[in-house]
Amino acid sequence: MKTSALIFMSGLVFFTPVAFIYGFLTDFTELVGFPAMLLLGLMAMMIGGGLWLEHRRIGRIPADDLEGEISEEPYEYGFYSPWSWWPLTVAAGGAVAFLGVAVGMWIVPFGAVIAIVGLVGLVYEYDRGNHAH
Repeated sequence: MKTSALIFMSGLVFFTPVAFIYGFLTDFTELVGFPAMLLLGLMAMMIGGGLWLEHRRIGRIPADDLEGEISEEPYEYGFYSPWSWWPLTVAAGGAVAFLGVAVGMWIVPFGAVIAIVGLVGLVYEYDRGNHAH
């Protein structure tokens, strides 16, 4: 967690000078880039500060150890089906829906139906049949 905090904190060191360089090159007339880069640096600092405070509260975690194993983590990552086609169906539905936003809103319901069918299939995949838990 300490490494993650330092990586995010370095965003402030990078984005703040880049914002001022960008502002200088555009004579501070471009009203989106300069404030956006400043806010990006501040947001990176905010996330890094939160991670740093969490590191001070918890201490070292197995992810900080170069020789650490996943089994040393105090929680489970969850179960992921290795041969499931349902995530691909959900992604295809999302892709069709976003295509509808770009091409025509009449396509969005088709994408939503495909995504909902994929989501229901993904949730209930291990509820019945040969793979039921």
